Amino acid sequence: MKQIAVGVIGAGNMGIHHVRNYHYSQSADLIGVVDKDPSKLQEIKKNFNVPIYTSIEDIIPLVDAVSIVTPTSTHFAIAKRFLQQGKHVLLEKPMTSTLEEAEQLMKIADENGVILSIGHIERFNPVINELINILRHQKPLFIEIRRESPYDARIFDTDVVSDLMIHDIDLLFYLLNEDVVLKSAFGLNVHSTSFDLVNAQIVSESGILVNVNTSRITEQKIRQWRFILPDILIEANLFERKLYITRRTSVEMQVLNNSPDLRYKQEQLIEKVLVPNYEPLQLELQDFISSVRNRQNPKVSALDGIRALSFINDIQEMAAKNTQSVGGIVL
Repeated sequence: MKQIAVGVIGAGNMGIHHVRNYHYSQSADLIGVVDKDPSKLQEIKKNFNVPIYTSIEDIIPLVDAVSIVTPTSTHFAIAKRFLQQGKHVLLEKPMTSTLEEAEQLMKIADENGVILSIGHIERFNPVINELINILRHQKPLFIEIRRESPYDARIFDTDVVSDLMIHDIDLLFYLLNEDVVLKSAFGLNVHSTSFDLVNAQIVSESGILVNVNTSRITEQKIRQWRFILPDILIEANLFERKLYITRRTSVEMQVLNNSPDLRYKQEQLIEKVLVPNYEPLQLELQDFISSVRNRQNPKVSALDGIRALSFINDIQEMAAKNTQSVGGIVL
């Protein structure tokens, strides 16, 4: 089977992981890595012995497809160039800085008959696959989502909504498979001039209540979803890849055979769901390469990326309207 010639645009923290996975992939041939920083490129070359370039123009004739893992503000120009040259693109989230740019990219991809996939990596989290199986039989009444991280000054061109919350907005659409409506959103600026903490309240088409709390000022990494259903509670830890189901029960047991009056009643039963241990990024890249080879839709399409981007734009606009400055801190 012929390998797909791929390149990686961007040698930052996430770009390195794309390089590593492509390097060891049997279905992809890593042609080269592009970055403006010579020191990052030299580190890549040292670790993976792969050709390095400082301009995307050098790699365009050599590849069938690319991963674009650069700051969001550069996504549109870089992706547009590759798509116009008939190259397939895996574009990191958020898709672009504006909805208009995202729509243009989807149109260019369609016109050139190439794949444009968006890097909503959480869809490939093994916990999410298990949740889909569970929620297929019964929908929740309420969902509480927490995605929190410490502040990272390297993320300079997006707010916490575009950087982190967008993961959970995409997952909401993916898991519920129905439209959702934004009811309220509030934000805080703490370490930057953009939102560092945002809380949003959402209601799905079927009436599911959703509370989303996203922060990049929390001194702990949290990726938690809680689903309240009529008879069960589902707790998902996307970071540690753990999944628990708590059910009601009415089991009464005798503690000691010789003490008939000493008994206890178990009112809850907690089940730990066995979650496979695999790397989401590896599956994401496999899906992209498979889509390119078979000319089939990727798991995360450009339309999926646009839908998530459009909704977070609504959150940002509503949070901005509800935000006011108090004592130098934006509330």
